[in-house]
Amino acid sequence: MLRPANRAVLVVLLILAPVGFAACGGGDEETSAPTPAEEPATTSLTQSELISAGDGICAEVNAAIGTIQASETSDETLKATQIADLYAGVAERLDGLGTPTDGEAPSDVIAAATALGDPANPDPTAALAAFQSAAADYGFTDCAEDPSAPVATEGDGDTGADTGAGSDGGAVEPAPAPEPAPAPAPAPAPAEPPTGGGVVPAPPDSGGSSGGSSGGISPG
Repeated sequence: MLRPANRAVLVVLLILAPVGFAACGGGDEETSAPTPAEEPATTSLTQSELISAGDGICAEVNAAIGTIQASETSDETLKATQIADLYAGVAERLDGLGTPTDGEAPSDVIAAATALGDPANPDPTAALAAFQSAAADYGFTDCAEDPSAPVATEGDGDTGADTGAGSDGGAVEPAPAPEPAPAPAPAPAPAEPPTGGGVVPAPPDSGGSSGGSSGGISPG
């Protein structure tokens, strides 16, 4: 049998026990759950807008690749590495456009660009054909074309030797034609002899007598 003092201690312990449990549980409730990381906001494009943006990317890359191919660098390995890097960038940028709101993402085009971006690809020519075919099927135009270096147009500093353009890129005015020389004045017509029985004056005497006529009398 418990003594009265022991009973009092037991009662106090029984009263304090729920309070202790509540205090421990309250600490757990105050711990907040971690907030999930927010996903980056993406711009939603229609399929037509995605195609336009993708063609802009491919137009830049095609010009860059065409310039590399036309360069005088004899290191073909360096050229292949640079071209592969550019196609890898195409795959990354196309993937970054996301999925259009009214269609599917250009997954086949991205996969083909990724294959072209592998410098160890055993057959880049076949990989390029596969990329262009996938691009055309999706609706791309520039992505389906062959790379080519940009062509210089009039006004880019061409001297215009063959096109008629001046050194400043403008058209050259033609030189004015020389004026024709004045026609010579007509020669005067010869005088006609008088008609109607007029007396024709006698020609002057070339021997010229100073003393008058031949029958004259000379002074004494």
